[in-house]
Amino acid sequence: MRVALVKPPATYADWYNRPVLGLAYLCSNLRQHGFESRIFDAYFRGWSESELIGYLADYRPDLVGISAMTHEVNVAAQIASDAKRQLGVPVVIGGCHVTALPEKTLREFPGFDYGVYGEGEVTMLELLRCLQEGARCDLRSIRGLVHRDSENVVVNQPRPYVASEELDALPWPAFDEYYAPNTSALAGKDAYYVMFTSRGCPYSCAFCMQVLGRKVRRRSPENVVAEIEHAISRYAAHTIDFADEVFLFDSPHTRELLGMMIERGLSRRITWTGLTRANFVKPDLIDLAREAGCKRLEMGVESGDDGILKGINKGITVAQVREAVKVIKQAGIPLGTYFILGHPNETKETVRKTIQLAAELNTNEIAVGLMVPYPGTRVYEMALAGEAGYHLLSEDWSQYDKYGGKALELVNLPYGYLAKWQKWALLWFYLRNLRFVDLTKFIWHKRRAVYFLLKKRLLGARASGTLTAAASKTGFG
Repeated sequence: MRVALVKPPATYADWYNRPVLGLAYLCSNLRQHGFESRIFDAYFRGWSESELIGYLADYRPDLVGISAMTHEVNVAAQIASDAKRQLGVPVVIGGCHVTALPEKTLREFPGFDYGVYGEGEVTMLELLRCLQEGARCDLRSIRGLVHRDSENVVVNQPRPYVASEELDALPWPAFDEYYAPNTSALAGKDAYYVMFTSRGCPYSCAFCMQVLGRKVRRRSPENVVAEIEHAISRYAAHTIDFADEVFLFDSPHTRELLGMMIERGLSRRITWTGLTRANFVKPDLIDLAREAGCKRLEMGVESGDDGILKGINKGITVAQVREAVKVIKQAGIPLGTYFILGHPNETKETVRKTIQLAAELNTNEIAVGLMVPYPGTRVYEMALAGEAGYHLLSEDWSQYDKYGGKALELVNLPYGYLAKWQKWALLWFYLRNLRFVDLTKFIWHKRRAVYFLLKKRLLGARASGTLTAAASKTGFG
C-alpha cells in the first residue's frame, strides 16, 4: 500500500519553515513496517494547492493522510475533497484539531473518511493493516480512530500515549523527504534539523491543549545523542532545533544529556536552540547549556501581570521572569521571549504591563500574539460560555491564528484595540531601547509574513463586504 502524507500550503503568517516532525515520524514508522510512504509538505516546498494535487496525482497513492492544525483544517478539507475526486482514495485527517474535536471534525468535513486523534504512529499503522484486510476489518477495535459507520460518526477509545521506553524504539524521522542525504542541505542559516527529546508537558496553561499530554515521556540521552550524530553524518546538520514543549528542564535527565553532548564533542560540531521556563533557569544550568552548544533559548512569558499569570495557570511570576532573563543575558545566550494579549479577564492596565515588561526585558527578539481560543483549551471553553469577559467572534477555523486571525475579543477590549496594541508592542520594543537598526532588520526579515498578513486582512475585508451585501439582499442584514 502506498501512502501520501500531506501538510497543507501556508494559510497563516508563520515565521518558521521547518520539517513537520509528526509526518516524518509517521513516514519512517510506516516504512519500517513495510508500507511505501512519502511526505508532500506543501508549506515547506512553497507549493500551491493545485501543485500539491498534481504531485499527489503523479505519486498515485492508495491513501492520503493530512496533518492540520486548527487554522489549516479548512484548507485540509478542500485538499481531501480534491484528492478523493481526482484520485479516488480514502483520506485520513490527523493533528491537533481532530485530536481536540474528533467527532465534530468528521461531521463538519465530509471529505475526511477517517481521523487519527492523539499520537498517530500506532493508530495509522493499525488502520492501514485493517484496510488491507478488507471485509474482515474491524475499525472499532482501533484505538485513537474516528470513522464513519453509515450516517454515524464513531469515536473509538483513546489510545494510550507512547511510553518513555517505547520512544527509543521508534525509527528516527524520515528527513530524507526534506533534505538530500550526505550533502550540505542544512547549510542555509535558517535551516534546522528538528528533534524531539521528549513528548508532553507537565503544565496546564489555559491557552494550551496539551496535544501530547501532561506526562513528560523522555527518550534516553544515548538515543538522543545517537540521532544528533546521525543528523551530522547523514545531513551535514549544523543546528539542532529541540522542539520539545519544554527542552531545558532543571532535571538530572537534562543535565545528563547536556553532559553527554559535551563528552562526545558535539558542542564543537553543532549548536542548538530550545525552549525553557523562567522557573527552571539557574546559573549553573545555563552555563552547562552554553558549554553544550546552546546558541539561543526561547521562553514563554505571556503577560507582565502576576494576576494574569496566576489566572492562566502559567506557574511563573514576573519576578522569576526578570531573574531568568538576567541570568541568560549574563551567560551571553541570545533569548527570544513570547507574549500574548487577550488573556482571561485582561484589562487595559494588564495589556500596558505586558508591553512595558516586553520592552524592559529587551531580549534579542519577541513575539506578541493575540489570544486564540483553540479547541481543547480552557480558553476555548470560556469563549464558548462567554466567561472571563470573552466574546467569540468567529467559528471559521481559518481565523484561529495568533497573527492575522480574528476569532476572539473581550467585551472591554475589542479586537481592534488588541490588534492595535499588538503592533505597538513590537514597535515600542525597538523604539524604547533605541534599536533602530534591529527594527529595520526585523521588518526586512519578516517582510513576507507582513505581506501575508496584509493580504489576508484585505481578502478578509473583501469577504466581509460580500457577506454584508448578500445579507442585505436576503433580509439577514
